[in-house]
Amino acid sequence: MKKLFLTCLLCVFTSVLVHAGRVYADDYVFQKQLIINNAQSCQAFRIHENWFATAAHCVDVCLKDACQVKILLAQGPVNASAIVGRRDIFIPKKYRSVDAHARVSTHKNWDVALIHYQPEEYIYEYPEGGMATAQEFREALKDSHDLKVQWQGATHPKIPVLYTYGGADLMTLNLDGNDMIVPLWEYGQMQSFSNPQTVLYFGEKQSMWGSDGFGVDHGNSGGAVVLKNGGIIGIATAKLDNQLPADVRAAFPTFGKAHSYFLFNGFAPKTTLAFIKKTMAHYGDSPITKRLEKITPPTDVQIP
Repeated sequence: MKKLFLTCLLCVFTSVLVHAGRVYADDYVFQKQLIINNAQSCQAFRIHENWFATAAHCVDVCLKDACQVKILLAQGPVNASAIVGRRDIFIPKKYRSVDAHARVSTHKNWDVALIHYQPEEYIYEYPEGGMATAQEFREALKDSHDLKVQWQGATHPKIPVLYTYGGADLMTLNLDGNDMIVPLWEYGQMQSFSNPQTVLYFGEKQSMWGSDGFGVDHGNSGGAVVLKNGGIIGIATAKLDNQLPADVRAAFPTFGKAHSYFLFNGFAPKTTLAFIKKTMAHYGDSPITKRLEKITPPTDVQIP
């Protein structure tokens, strides 16, 4: 039953987007919006002064083609951004595989990427189009609190802890007042969704967590999944509709009643976190990590 449940949940994937009520931008200054090749929009979050984390599927175009990733550092009357290229994008080798027939597969349990961030210059632009000067941006900072908050978060980053867990399969995160929050930056506006009913850990091999949908929808791929205390437990990966068979719904009542699911990649010691640590260590850097506590067996799972 465990294997069937995981297979059913992981078989359908789409990118994630969040639309919800406005929250205080000050709380999530470590997260920024990405624009990939002037088209696709994703999220990324700071895990070190020199590093952003995001989802691999956001930047996997960089595996085979030239790419340009714009990090929108501050958005308001004048926007400030930094550009990174292909050489600064790191994706696990295990994320993508090619079989003997040249068919490409991607593996969602490795859906993580790192962006090496050491900007030599910033780009200033008006939201409606056209380039701005550094002086015009400084003037805009004086008049816009939100812009100032975002810029402070970019230049004096608040680095959150990454909560790691790699224990038993099918365990539940006991939120115990620490609401789970999914923030989103979208063209200068910060929004979020919170409060899933149940959060279930699938296991080390999957390195995936899942919850009932709690309103999460398409477009926030690569963003942080945050606890109320500010720690990050994963990377927004996928939303899928409830297509579970009747017997699986019966075995997992909370998930069986949900209309949709939200899946996110955790920081498992042998998979995603190992990639992050190894990549950063090559540059003499390391993330801030802490073991995630309050993990308990689910009370409503009925495994025959």
